Amino acid sequence: MEHFFLPSVPEEQFTVEGETYRHLTRSRRMAVGDAALFSDGKGMDYLAEMTACTKETATFRVMERRPAVNESALSITVYQCLPKGDKMEEVLHRCTPLGVTRFVPVISARAIGGAPNENKRRRWEKIVASAATQSGRSILPEIAPAMKFADAIAEMKQADTAFICYENSREPLPSLPREGTLAFLIGPEGGLTPEEADSLPCCTLGRRILRTEDAAAFLLPILLDRTGNL
Repeated sequence: MEHFFLPSVPEEQFTVEGETYRHLTRSRRMAVGDAALFSDGKGMDYLAEMTACTKETATFRVMERRPAVNESALSITVYQCLPKGDKMEEVLHRCTPLGVTRFVPVISARAIGGAPNENKRRRWEKIVASAATQSGRSILPEIAPAMKFADAIAEMKQADTAFICYENSREPLPSLPREGTLAFLIGPEGGLTPEEADSLPCCTLGRRILRTEDAAAFLLPILLDRTGNL
């Protein structure tokens, strides 16, 4: 069944327009009488039937509301030290379908990429929305404003489980909760300074060093499998 995100939580009926309208009518060729699944981005799904269609809008009637069943019980935040170029886009594109709840760009001592401007943030948000729609997610991951490293560490300490993935560590992954909040940090191309690595418990991702844009996508399936959320 076709799946889309809603601009706002509907009542008995709602109208879609713009890019979503073009996708469902032109790409998917939906017509009056067809049904689709819509999500509010916060964990609720809405089964709705198209009741009217014009050249610019389509109207849907809500037939059923239900909590999402395709989301993890574990809320995962990825703290990604900003990489150079467009590599952050790769992180967002790969990790959104794997169940990340929130992305936090981090400005660390050796981070090459700078804080995103408004145009780049809009592009990131579009990438996340597209990946979430394609993968059938019911939660639209948040992209937080860029944080300084110390602020990111302070926030991470509020999670139930938090750790840094560090190439010089030989410690295994910590004990992982099945539900609750989990946060981990991935360093930049130049790695973390020893002082940064001392900020939280560190763990290894194996004997080989992964590219910064690959590390989170490598780790997430392992976390989901070990916590029963795959």
